[in-house]
Amino acid sequence: MIKRLKTWMETIIAGMKRKSSKQEELKQSDGEDLGPTRRYAITKETDPDRGKRSYLLTDSGAILLQPGFLVGRGHSCDLKLTDPGTSRVHASFNLVGEGWLLKDNSSKNGTLVNGKPIRCAVLKTGDRIQIGRTLFVYEER
Repeated sequence: MIKRLKTWMETIIAGMKRKSSKQEELKQSDGEDLGPTRRYAITKETDPDRGKRSYLLTDSGAILLQPGFLVGRGHSCDLKLTDPGTSRVHASFNLVGEGWLLKDNSSKNGTLVNGKPIRCAVLKTGDRIQIGRTLFVYEER
């Protein structure tokens, strides 16, 4: 086991050394740097003036949706459910264009929108979402 780990590490290190030597070759050929012509900045995805906010309504109140919002029994979920019919990471919500995409994460019991099973669905105000035995209503305000 340790020998395999050592071999794997040596392979990774050798690959890294080759990459740096190839980059040096690019810089040395004709004295020019053949890398990208400009640096690219990483920008955060912003919510471009969406006047509306989206919520999951429950018996106990409203839950504001955020991109990458996870629902399930697991500790990594943003909304943790104690429902035994819910998978560890049952479903996810992501912002897509002007709306929210609900995606079932291959859960055992599935996700229903307005009583119909879905793999993924773009939500509209008033949609009824069932995850396990837990019911939500999607709303934009």
